[in-house]
Amino acid sequence: MLPRHEFYRRVGLIAGAAALLTACASQSPAGPAAGPGFLGGLLHGFFAIPALAGSLFWPVRIYAFPNTGFFYELGFVFGFGFSNILLLLSLMARIGGLLVRKS
Repeated sequence: MLPRHEFYRRVGLIAGAAALLTACASQSPAGPAAGPGFLGGLLHGFFAIPALAGSLFWPVRIYAFPNTGFFYELGFVFGFGFSNILLLLSLMARIGGLLVRKS
């Protein structure tokens, strides 16, 4: 087990190295197709309900902007619909609508 001051020194060195490495990072300028596409929309649609709940406490967006347009929106709708179907099926199974309980 490390002494406490050695632990803090190592954590400080790791945090400092991470800060130095991220300070050099840059983003490429957004082009016409630089935003998320169908798979990004599918993922964002699937996590839209938890993101909406999280947006009450943190600055979280549930919809990416800019995006690629029609295909992102199509993926978002499919992902949102799939997450709602899974939520409905899990609630029905929990209540007993799909699973029959044996007494």
